[in-house]
Amino acid sequence: MLKRTDRLILAEVLPVLLAAAAFYTAVFLFGFFYVGSRWLSGIPLGLVLKWLGYHVPGILVQVLPMAAVTAVVVPFGRLASEGAILAFQAGGVPLFRLARPVLAIGVLLAGVSLWLNEYVAPHTNEQVRVLWWEEMHTKGRGLVRLKGMNIPLGGGLELYFQNYDYARDEMRDIRLQKWEGKRATIVFAKRGKYRGNALELFGYELYRVNYGAIPELSHARGEALEKAVRKVFLGALLPANKDARLTLKTGLSRSEAIARYADPLAADTYSLSKAYRRSRDPALPEAERREAALIFHSKLALPLANLVLVLVALPLAVRYARTPGLSLGLSVIIAVAFYLAFLLFRSLGSVGLLLPAVAIWTPELAFLWLGWRGIRG
Repeated sequence: MLKRTDRLILAEVLPVLLAAAAFYTAVFLFGFFYVGSRWLSGIPLGLVLKWLGYHVPGILVQVLPMAAVTAVVVPFGRLASEGAILAFQAGGVPLFRLARPVLAIGVLLAGVSLWLNEYVAPHTNEQVRVLWWEEMHTKGRGLVRLKGMNIPLGGGLELYFQNYDYARDEMRDIRLQKWEGKRATIVFAKRGKYRGNALELFGYELYRVNYGAIPELSHARGEALEKAVRKVFLGALLPANKDARLTLKTGLSRSEAIARYADPLAADTYSLSKAYRRSRDPALPEAERREAALIFHSKLALPLANLVLVLVALPLAVRYARTPGLSLGLSVIIAVAFYLAFLLFRSLGSVGLLLPAVAIWTPELAFLWLGWRGIRG
């Protein structure tokens, strides 16, 4: 009897889940297409479809919790309105038992979302922006979008270039700097290339300066002045060859740099594991560690929201979703309420008013408690 009940519930829930996921994904894709349509004129259809396809994994992580809510509210609301839920309960099958197959679906969706966040979405999110600038518009010259910007390359390195040679895909008038407290290592170069994680600089000069020792210069005299100058100017490297080359390995690849900094629509290129490592890296500034911690907890919490929102949606569907219109409206209200709470608390964590873990997990745990109370009540 109970196994047959599971099959009945799954037969009601799965078609709605698939339809809702497809619908929400299509809505998001249409939104991206509509926003970018003014710049898509003349772009081959195949390239446009490829660009839209790269959006899908990242969209799925966002919409699966919404689809899970719809897949619970619509069928369970209909079963309740037809008296089926009451009949099950009269036969000794509690609501919590009826929830078992949809809870299993929530666990499965959470696992899929975690896998996407770790292995798929970071790469496809990056490719969305790289494809846009490197293939669809600037034709392999997406680096031009970074001209005049300070680009963190990882490991404390920061890149700036004032001009760009479009024909040769080269940066011109480059400044590369790294700070350790008030000590700076600064490299100036005439030109440079950025391929993968390799940065090649040509015609470079390197200087190391301790700005913290500069106040000693104001009152030093004679030999003391010479010593003070040596404390300030720690060293320089000026190659005799005016086209001398310096090659560096960067923590941020060219494609990642374009994805994050080419325009305001920065791509989320962090996996769960990478965000965790950055959140624990003592070499990073506190603000960067806090942001990485927010990303890590967000990428963990949103997949688990598939399970949490199923718990919330089920008792509400049984009590209130008596018509198709009410079912759809209720599913939207639940999803919107969760995402608003999630974004509000995340913003509090972003400005430092709450610890990252507290900011991300407070709404999740609050909804979990509400769902558990409802389904046991």
